[in-house]
Amino acid sequence: MLDTNWHEIIETYKPLLLLKPDQIVFYPADGDTYKKQQILTDSKTFFVNAVAHELFTPITAMIGLVEIAKEEENVRETLCKIEKHLVRMQRIVEQLVLLSKIEQEQYCPETVQISLRKLIKDILNEYQHKIEQKKISVVVSLKASIKTDQEAFKIVLRNLISNAIKYSPDGGTIKIFSQKRFLVIQDEGIGIPETELKNITARFYRAANARTFSGAGLGLAIVKHILRRMGICWAIHSKIGAGTKVFIEILQIDQQLAGE
Repeated sequence: MLDTNWHEIIETYKPLLLLKPDQIVFYPADGDTYKKQQILTDSKTFFVNAVAHELFTPITAMIGLVEIAKEEENVRETLCKIEKHLVRMQRIVEQLVLLSKIEQEQYCPETVQISLRKLIKDILNEYQHKIEQKKISVVVSLKASIKTDQEAFKIVLRNLISNAIKYSPDGGTIKIFSQKRFLVIQDEGIGIPETELKNITARFYRAANARTFSGAGLGLAIVKHILRRMGICWAIHSKIGAGTKVFIEILQIDQQLAGE
């Protein structure tokens, strides 16, 4: 049985894909909310090697860049490009290591008290160049601390925030804020077609309007798998041309212990 907070979100934001630890439910935009809801089937395992193929792109790119560097032309520029690919590979490997831990039955989240604002600011600093390049305005209006597995939750937020940046238009706005017991990440991006929203967290799935953007369709699958093992409910609301709004239910949120 869902609590009243989720009832309000479901009634207000449709179409909506709600992802619970034991079930995925899709609520279409039209019709009676609970008569039209669709219970979706979904694999409970991620298969860690699904991420491995993402490593081939940066590795192939770096091999080519090394060949250019050997010619001693534009060496500094080439090294910067290699560094960019290495950072991408580092993040992929971080996700692989964490997912490997999660898929072991003895996995137990290591919960610590963390500042949400500081964690989000650290992630935004990683993408500062892209944010400035696209002239995106990011508004973070929350001061709260939570008890969570910092390593796992950082990967979750990094995937969601990087998606918001990637799909936002130049000059767009991203808002990150708390709404009752939810952490909300909202963008003004291209949005997800309703007919495809129910599939958006499947491995390698990419909506038709997103296929011109870089990526392998693994980010939301990773988020789903991590939050499922952490026992956290979350939801995605999106409309074409109106952007995407992600809700993450945070049960142990403390507005008084906020850190900068």
